[in-house]
Amino acid sequence: MMTKRKQFLVAMSGGSGSGKSTLAEALLDHLPEGQAVLFGEDAYYYPMSHYGEPGNKEEWTALVAGINYDAPRSKEADRLVKDLRALKAGETIQQPIYDYERHDRSEKTREIKSAPILILEGIHALSFPKISSLIDLSVYVDTPDDLRLARRIRRDVTERGRSLESVLQQYLGTVRAAHYQWTYPAKFEADLVIADEGLPAYGNVRPTEEAIERMIAPVLARLQNCGAI
Repeated sequence: MMTKRKQFLVAMSGGSGSGKSTLAEALLDHLPEGQAVLFGEDAYYYPMSHYGEPGNKEEWTALVAGINYDAPRSKEADRLVKDLRALKAGETIQQPIYDYERHDRSEKTREIKSAPILILEGIHALSFPKISSLIDLSVYVDTPDDLRLARRIRRDVTERGRSLESVLQQYLGTVRAAHYQWTYPAKFEADLVIADEGLPAYGNVRPTEEAIERMIAPVLARLQNCGAI
């Protein structure tokens, strides 16, 4: 009797603006429909109620400014682990939705059904010791700092309604230091390190098919070697 294949978890990490989200979406597109599901760990930022209940707009602004969103402690790790275990067990989950403009968790959730291949992506996808034992293939996207910063500015200003000054203040105040403390070390432990060749993570310029193929090829090869596809 054939043994049922277990769900295979691919975890992709890299600094903010590294192109990991684009690479994860490309992997999803390269696999047959229904064979994989994409799962973002940035959905697990704590709701503002976790930090207190500000009484007015000024208190709210001050509270948001004091949170280091690039530290793993800003995310609800226990719920992330619980949901990953459920997906690996073939179950359906209700994933939280985070509203970046409001800096708060939405009351709505996103239903995610399990699939043979689970793709987890985010700056902390390889930073939580609690989930390391669940990961079957770890991938780190290595991208120069200046390119990542340019992408972050474009994303946060155009997509998240933030000012250029606030983006730069956050980057210099917490993002850069947090990257080297919690995200970058995963580069030296990942199963695969993918060098970004300038693949645009955001914006109107579409990445060339050739660039995507070069970056996704080693991931697909490893999945084939592991018997996941």
